Amino acid sequence: MKKMIGITQRIFEASEYHELREGLALDWGRFFNSKRVVFLPLSYEVEFSIYMPYLCGVILSGGNDLFSLKPNPVNQIRDNYEENVIAKCLENKIPLLGICHGAQALAKYFKGEFELVDGHVGDHRISFDDGVFSGDFLVNSYHHFAIKSIGSDLRVLAKKDDGIEAFCHINLPVLAMMWHMEREENLSEPTKYMWQKFIDFCQK
Repeated sequence: MKKMIGITQRIFEASEYHELREGLALDWGRFFNSKRVVFLPLSYEVEFSIYMPYLCGVILSGGNDLFSLKPNPVNQIRDNYEENVIAKCLENKIPLLGICHGAQALAKYFKGEFELVDGHVGDHRISFDDGVFSGDFLVNSYHHFAIKSIGSDLRVLAKKDDGIEAFCHINLPVLAMMWHMEREENLSEPTKYMWQKFIDFCQK
């Protein structure tokens, strides 16, 4: 790939400095380095259209809750920015991959519904089936809200008994998963599958 993969960041307050900051876990640097992929963290203070000529794809990363699920100014900033990112990527067919919060952002954009859940901190099993690749797999889980339904433009790829764990768009290069691939020491089979599909989209 000649272009870079853009990635949105977590927004958090550095309490000792009383200021908002953008950040990515070191896990992401290790992940991209292992894949020999150049990535570009996206700043919420830079209009996304400025980044677009340099990107072959975009990852909507984890962290923060959706404003609609947990209203606060930080979540509002992130939601507003990512809604614009999603709209521009769909319009220009720039591949999107949502991770945890990013999957929720994509589900919300397509009129999905959510529910507060317990027991989603740790590992759990999912049932994955896209018609080509299928099976039950162990993945990590670090979220408090499950995706209960998705819009008609989306197709479920993986489920757990209390929510949707992965999905894709039926026509556009859009993928999403509720687990954190960047936190896996050894990549799970569904992560390998989803990452390869995303890279294939990026290389077209």
